Amino acid sequence: MSEVDLADAKAHLRITFATDDAYITGLIEAAEDYVESVGVAFATPIQPAVRHAVLLIVSHFFNNREAVTTAGIAAMPFGVNALLQPFREQSL
Repeated sequence: MSEVDLADAKAHLRITFATDDAYITGLIEAAEDYVESVGVAFATPIQPAVRHAVLLIVSHFFNNREAVTTAGIAAMPFGVNALLQPFREQSL
């Protein structure tokens, strides 16, 4: 089960139609996978900064559906890393 639900993601994206629900659900899953891949574990309840980072990643993926466009490569926003950094697990 996702830590961020579809309704929250759609509200963040300001989307009121259901056409892209399956796509957005997939983006939520991909965003949460990304967060886990950089060493952040989800707490219960989810940390507000981590939740917001997931929403920013969903928005980034939704608005940049192609890896490369005429505008150039769309990198992950700096704010995502800034929000996640304090929650990354450190190995000694």
